[in-house]
Amino acid sequence: MYELITINKTQMPIRFGMNALRLFCKATNKNLNDLSKLGQDLSLDDSVHLINAGLKDGHRKAGKEYSFTIEDVSDWLDDDINILTEAMNIFAEQFNTSGSGNDQGTSSPKKVKK
Repeated sequence: MYELITINKTQMPIRFGMNALRLFCKATNKNLNDLSKLGQDLSLDDSVHLINAGLKDGHRKAGKEYSFTIEDVSDWLDDDINILTEAMNIFAEQFNTSGSGNDQGTSSPKKVKK
């Protein structure tokens, strides 16, 4: 399952499954043991990388192209810092529900109001 988050008046799919966590670990040189500490003292850089990974994986699950960069995500946060809070809430919900963000493979969206 992925959720929809509003960014620049556009609904974008976001998902924090195993693939998103893999992408995050690859981008930040974190390992599997570091994932259990994700909610504690998350740096700004790690937060932006986590959101980017979630958006990239959400787009993949929704069958949509994702051509945005880490700089694009940072610019979106400059325009609306509430995106950070919304994305982290989605992460916490998905990560805590299953322990990994994995949702048994469903792919219907859940809308997040802004």
